[in-house]
Amino acid sequence: MRIPARYLVRRIIERFVLLFAIVNFLFFIFTVLPLAFHINPASFYVPLSYKGISRTQLIQAIDRQWGLNQPLYVQYVLYLRNMLTFNFGYSLTYGEPISALIVQALPIDLIILVPSLLLSTALAVVLGMLSVAKEGKLVDVINSTMAIFTYFIPPFWVFVIILYIFGFELGWFPTNVAEAINGTSGLTYVAALFKFASLPIIILSILSYGVRMILTRNYGVEAYHSYYVTYLKARGIPPRKILLKHVMRNSIIPAVTRTGIDFAFVLAGAVFVEEVFNFYGMGELLVQAAENLNIPVMEAAFYVINFYAIVVLFILDLIYPFIDPRVRYE
Repeated sequence: MRIPARYLVRRIIERFVLLFAIVNFLFFIFTVLPLAFHINPASFYVPLSYKGISRTQLIQAIDRQWGLNQPLYVQYVLYLRNMLTFNFGYSLTYGEPISALIVQALPIDLIILVPSLLLSTALAVVLGMLSVAKEGKLVDVINSTMAIFTYFIPPFWVFVIILYIFGFELGWFPTNVAEAINGTSGLTYVAALFKFASLPIIILSILSYGVRMILTRNYGVEAYHSYYVTYLKARGIPPRKILLKHVMRNSIIPAVTRTGIDFAFVLAGAVFVEEVFNFYGMGELLVQAAENLNIPVMEAAFYVINFYAIVVLFILDLIYPFIDPRVRYE
């Protein structure tokens, strides 16, 4: 199935409009609101003390560098340009560009979070369809109960218990990334990194599949009792074929959509994984920024998280027609 240019352009425009709305929201929160309360946004970039240099001088220098002493419409244009080019400025607290901090923190999160979302979606679809096939029976009750239960389990508690059992007691998995990659290089480094990531991936998958499993199950049951499925049964089509070819395609769209929505929330909540498994990622970066009131870093992290969520939603836009034949590239 070829993707028509008109469909592709329309989807790109829609996602760009969403990104544009997020940038406008950030500009309002971090620039317009402070100005309304007579707070110079440049002061967010300057710590209380920095190498003995006057804080007022630093604020004035940042004003000139970032155009924060310009009229508001000029500030808006500059802000829009900087955000779209990932130019978040320089952090005096960390002593390096904020974009470099993001680049350091993001990759290991993606190594863990992206596979866990894919695995949890697959788990949700498989167990959801199993519940559809066994509707009202013990398997369905157990599946649904476990899915709801995972939604209310405190993630931090689960991470600690599982790491203690399989990491410290049994020694099956490394307990932190430094231990995992120590003395490795090349392919052994990659293998060690994925061995370390496998445990949090499995845990996150189990903890995050519940909502998507319930969505798959409920939409699947609704589809299975629809008139067109009754017609297919009357024609003598095997129940297995009906489930896999017709019902599943109609029921997994909500689960796939939820995957795109969950991406931003899981990435923002990565602090639990990072704290327990002792590695530096976006969650830890956000916590440090919040503790130090480092507003520019928090602003940049929020933007990057939403940017990746929009990218995921765009990818899902392109694969929907392959999942559900009712969706067409128009």
